Amino acid sequence: MKKNALFFISVVLLFSIGIHLEKWVAGDYSKLRLTDTVLATSLSKQKPASDSSTKDDENTLTLMTDENIELRHPLKRFEESSTQNFSWRNLEPAVLVDEKTNHFVLQSGKIYLYPNPKSPVYPNYKQYLHYMAISGQTVKSQGKLWYQVAFPDEVIGWVSEDQVVMHNEDYYFYQTGGPQPNLSKVDQLNIEVSISQKRVYVKSGETTIYTMLCQTAREGYSTPIGNYAVNTYRANSFWSTFGGADYAVGWKDGGLYLFHSIDKETAKGPYAKSQGLKLGVTGSGVSHGCIQLAIPDAKWFFEQLPTGTPVTIRA
Repeated sequence: MKKNALFFISVVLLFSIGIHLEKWVAGDYSKLRLTDTVLATSLSKQKPASDSSTKDDENTLTLMTDENIELRHPLKRFEESSTQNFSWRNLEPAVLVDEKTNHFVLQSGKIYLYPNPKSPVYPNYKQYLHYMAISGQTVKSQGKLWYQVAFPDEVIGWVSEDQVVMHNEDYYFYQTGGPQPNLSKVDQLNIEVSISQKRVYVKSGETTIYTMLCQTAREGYSTPIGNYAVNTYRANSFWSTFGGADYAVGWKDGGLYLFHSIDKETAKGPYAKSQGLKLGVTGSGVSHGCIQLAIPDAKWFFEQLPTGTPVTIRA
């Protein structure tokens, strides 16, 4: 009897050790965060947008679908149940290659939770096809490079090298936050700018609904910190002794402090590539105090950002 009991206990212990070892090799989605491993996309829960009109189920993702094109809510993470039937044995370990920032357009295929085509697929991935994404990590698995996918800070999964076209040298010609919401449909619209993070946050009340890359003042100049509002100044294009840009929207002192595209080298162009490649890069800025944006992001603000919209600039 004792031998049978010992045998049974040994089997249970070996099975338990095997399961934990298997998850350690492949990456345990339900417990590991992206900061802990390059093998899994974060599954931490995020509070849904506080929009009383939304009818989305708490266990679904609220994304930029055809049915909900006006307002993109923050992405909700997968629940643990989304991977409960996933077979860890199908995965191979992924090896970190580097943590350089890459900019690419997703041309085809699906977005995966793990850098492996056998892993679960991100729902509604098709809405992100042909949009510019940012990758902060590159890994190698099954003989291919895999890139982390973020828009621009919200990590949603992985894609392989044969799914993307790199745009590290001209990403400023693309919108930097994915599908853009219709600003006329956003309740309690307000804009927040982080000088240190080089980000512009489009918000509905206290909820961030869209994030894009920006640049701020260079050494010797300053982007004023404080609370302001979009004023009546708008210019499709402008040029002065300080240079010029396109799609300008004033937010302080008339046309002195603006949201606008990256600068142009001359009144007729081209755009200054050296400034474009600084979008989203922390550290010293490039402007005389204005908030520079990617060209389509600036055009979006020029066409849709209402006069009177609150603007908060923080360090």
